[in-house]
Amino acid sequence: MRRIVHIGAVVATTAAVIPALAAFGPAQAPADADPEEDGAQSAPLTIESITPKSIGANSTVRISGQVTNTTGSELDEIEVRFSYSAYRFRERSDLDSFASGEEADPGIEAGQAELDAPLAPGESAEYTVSTDAADLELSSWGVYPMVVEAIDGSGEEVGSQRTFLPYRGGSAAPSPINIAWVWPLSDRPHRADDDTYLDSSLQESLGPEGRLGRLLTVGAQSDAVSLEPETPGEETSPSPTQTPSSPEPSVSAEDASAPAEDADAEGAEDAPEESTQAQDEGDGDASDVPVTWAVDPGLLADIERMTGAYNVAEDPRAAAEAETGAEAEGADPAEDDAATSSMDASPEAQLWLEQSRAALAEDSVVSTPYASADIAALLRHGLADDADAAISLGRSTVEQVLGRSADETVAVPQAGLMNTATREFYQRHGASTFLLRDPAMPAQSQVDHTPTAQAPVALGKSEQGTALVADSGLTEVLSQDASRPGEAALAQQRFAAESAMIAGEDPGGRRTVVAYPPADWNPGAQYAQGLLESSKSLPWLEPVDLADVEPAGPGAGEDRKDLTYPKRGTDSELGESYLESIKDLRGRVRLFNSILMDDADPFRPAVLRLESAAWRREDELAAPARALVEQAVQRDMDKVRIIPTEPVTLASDSGTIGIPLANDLDHHPVRVNLSMLPDNPERLNVGNYQDTIEIGPGEKTTVYVELSARVNGRTMIQMNLHNLSGEPVSEEQYLPVNATGMGFQALVISGLGALVLVVALAPRALRKWARDRRSGGAAAAVAGAGTGDEDGTAASADPADDAPDETSAESAGVQDDEDDSASDPPTGSTSPEASSDGEPEAEPEAEGEDGPGPTDTRR
Repeated sequence: MRRIVHIGAVVATTAAVIPALAAFGPAQAPADADPEEDGAQSAPLTIESITPKSIGANSTVRISGQVTNTTGSELDEIEVRFSYSAYRFRERSDLDSFASGEEADPGIEAGQAELDAPLAPGESAEYTVSTDAADLELSSWGVYPMVVEAIDGSGEEVGSQRTFLPYRGGSAAPSPINIAWVWPLSDRPHRADDDTYLDSSLQESLGPEGRLGRLLTVGAQSDAVSLEPETPGEETSPSPTQTPSSPEPSVSAEDASAPAEDADAEGAEDAPEESTQAQDEGDGDASDVPVTWAVDPGLLADIERMTGAYNVAEDPRAAAEAETGAEAEGADPAEDDAATSSMDASPEAQLWLEQSRAALAEDSVVSTPYASADIAALLRHGLADDADAAISLGRSTVEQVLGRSADETVAVPQAGLMNTATREFYQRHGASTFLLRDPAMPAQSQVDHTPTAQAPVALGKSEQGTALVADSGLTEVLSQDASRPGEAALAQQRFAAESAMIAGEDPGGRRTVVAYPPADWNPGAQYAQGLLESSKSLPWLEPVDLADVEPAGPGAGEDRKDLTYPKRGTDSELGESYLESIKDLRGRVRLFNSILMDDADPFRPAVLRLESAAWRREDELAAPARALVEQAVQRDMDKVRIIPTEPVTLASDSGTIGIPLANDLDHHPVRVNLSMLPDNPERLNVGNYQDTIEIGPGEKTTVYVELSARVNGRTMIQMNLHNLSGEPVSEEQYLPVNATGMGFQALVISGLGALVLVVALAPRALRKWARDRRSGGAAAAVAGAGTGDEDGTAASADPADDAPDETSAESAGVQDDEDDSASDPPTGSTSPEASSDGEPEAEPEAEGEDGPGPTDTRR
């Protein structure tokens, strides 16, 4: 038996190895992976390369990798062994049993090599073991078990790895099977409202080493598509699959020359086989592998929004906590807005979009609903309008962002599961082909091979559609964690073995398998590129475009059961309580939309993002996202407002005041009703005014209102904005109105009161005047008598002169009042009358009211 063994003699300390592994790791790990955290540095044996992935009779098997001393003492005489079994696997399930360690190790040793030097603790050494396929003496086509292990001088195992050895030689080679790739470009929603991102993870994912960056560049299979920023002076961009942090395993001079040696040794008839081997060893070109892109329009919209300035919530969970606390206290949860950080436009987002337009320009594109809305849950809980909006918005978003449309005849149900209601929904929207997974249409129990992907689906009214069912075993293989050093090579080898087993199950049949990774697929660049290369180079696979897969013909559905919706599908849907909270939010959004004049629905994308099926597994961010959207709705509602004014004073019984209104929305005109209600209509009346007002975006206006006061005093007017249906759309405001001027009625009442007062007081004033006059006359008579005595002239004794002047009193309308005469003393005198000769005539002597009467005067 001829055996070729190549031993790598490079031994390095851990300090030298770790930087090399760090440079290697990101090529196959997610951007956020930390090799030290997940144990990448502690693997005692890694396999970094197996070439070729499938061997022929004239091939040379090469296995290379690294041995690391993870113990606390020195290891000496380390030997690397390569063993296999001469018995191939019979069923696909055998692959799982062997990989999990349930089966015994194969016992045929095919190669061994001893390291050149001992390994101190933490030191590593590279190895390469090679052997001729002819020496393995494999008898038939199939997949064989293989183990690579390292043993120290004491016979203790240092480390081992189980893997698979597909053999394409021998007889009974099967017919190739078609493989159609569906390449997902999707992610959970990253925005709450349109301007606020939940975190910065999307920004990180768009770079050349990020998840979405790797998916785009590897799936594009073109050096022209690159996310590496160009340095000044560069004329070309580097290959998307050869980033600085993702080097491919190097091939030694001996490895590179081996295929040529095999070809020379075995003859020209083996040249085609060795050409395939050369492709497997790193020269393969996957540029001809058709890829159908399954894009989430919500993700495209999230990325496009980052091409302008945007905000990132500093602590989105605080918004949910504030909402919970506010609800417990009965407060408005939208009053306390979450803090955000302002971010500049992202050059990574701009570059990613530019490259995606180029990469997807000629390929097939299918689309999920917007934000991968949970259609089954929406239909189940009475939200069919939102489901319809997810389809229409998704299609328009793809056209807007990518500049092309997606294939509307292909539906992409969530998780590859579809019940009857969901199927009818997609059918109404033009779908006749449905991309499903095995649990939706499992194989019949009596079928002993993997059914072809195509299966008929009854659409009603004698119409028939086609289901393209992705193989669950292949999906599981694609989902393997290939992030740590050495795991990419093992995962690629498992893919080769799995696909070979599918092909070998029905050697004469012509079948199709759909390779459809999960929506959150996160492969390393090396692994993803290797998968596409294997699809072309492995002789039992023939890549085809999903759009070219023939529809299911007569009898094609006999291998699969009818469309079913497993219980786990129902259990995984968004729950009723969660969707009830979304319905409450939709009520607020509907109220806001009711005042918009342009029939816009600006929060529809945000609501659809909250209805994403991604929240089935990302529920810790669902509540913060909802709280942030509620805050955004309230902020926009508050932008349509009554501008506060100073208290109003009316200086008369009526007046006109101006009520200023504002529409601070940037893009939407509004139509609102203004209501003004005084708290006491008996005191203040609100007259006619324009109650329906239209305000343009960013504009202000004033409504003039007539007021009339019935009485003076302070009155409060409650002011609200309503939609046309009378629903309030703003918080009420109160305007104090103080009436201080008299009106006409008040003047009339005051005048009548003054007249009554005059009439009541006039008699008393006249009586007082009369008394004053009598008192004045009496005083003058007394003065005259005193003068006559001095002159010796006697006073006149005529009784008429002594009588009171009643005529004057009666003509004035004054009646004598004993009480008044008794209480009012005299205050003045009357003027004497002139005699006929011009001399003053003597007046009778005035007497006091208590003095003698006329009788005294006659005496």
